[in-house]
Amino acid sequence: MKQKLIHSLMLALSLPACIAQFQPAFAANTAAEQDKLRIHTGIPRRASDSLFSYTVEWRIDDGELYRSTGLSFLNASKLDHDKPEAYIAKKLWTAMKDGMIQLDPNWRGVTVIQPKDQPELVIANKAGYSLTNITIRDYSNQALQYELADKTFSAEGVQLALDLVYTADVEYLDNFTSKKAQSASQGEIAIAIDGQTPIKIKTDGKTTQELEQELAGKISLAQLAQTPLYPGMVSTDTRNNKPFDGSEIQLLNLSAKSIAIDISDPALGVLTKFKFKDENRSLQVADPRFMLALLALATGLALFYFWRNSKTKLSR
Repeated sequence: MKQKLIHSLMLALSLPACIAQFQPAFAANTAAEQDKLRIHTGIPRRASDSLFSYTVEWRIDDGELYRSTGLSFLNASKLDHDKPEAYIAKKLWTAMKDGMIQLDPNWRGVTVIQPKDQPELVIANKAGYSLTNITIRDYSNQALQYELADKTFSAEGVQLALDLVYTADVEYLDNFTSKKAQSASQGEIAIAIDGQTPIKIKTDGKTTQELEQELAGKISLAQLAQTPLYPGMVSTDTRNNKPFDGSEIQLLNLSAKSIAIDISDPALGVLTKFKFKDENRSLQVADPRFMLALLALATGLALFYFWRNSKTKLSR
């Protein structure tokens, strides 16, 4: 009798684990390179070490989220190369490659390549994984262009946001700088959509919110939003952790194949965000609370089954 009880309990305890292992098998249906972003790199203007980082987040189909960050410091005075733009792209590619090392190979759901040593990076999903969002943080004042490999952002359901930020937010050090700048200095912001004539504004000491409002009024279908397109990444590295400052320009239905942004004001940086559709979430992976409830139910059923069999035998 005791052996039957132990057998029943072991069966009950094994059920949740079996379900957890079996459930993701239904979901590996995203084709490779379904989600893709091409980044054309430029040349940093700032003659000092300036931060450039990008975080890619992806999901195992109907499973867990993972992310990786590539972080570099770029310096315009240290670009003694025949093809400086391609060198920048290689440096950024290497940064993401290094960032991926800490992840188990089975969790690495994206590829980042530099095609034929060109000044560009291509980020794409692997089969069975879906891109969820990509955040590019540029404080180097380089001209950058983004596209979805000849597809429009609206057709692919990819939403964009541009968040202007202060360079001082990542460069300011307590007790080393007398005052933390909270406005632009002198320069220009240019945004070009599909290679058309750029929309340009002067920075001239304005706040980031004033600049975003001015740009939102000039870009078709753009809106100034008080909530972020998606929650920002939280990390212990403050140089790479910029809390949302209360406003950003959002382009939720951009019928264009490319967008380029060029900032020449050394007091400003820009966070460029891309939110992908994340379609393959029809089956939700059970969270711990659900698994505990399932375990309790299975254990209760096993105990009831044993008790009922015992009562039947005693009545005979």
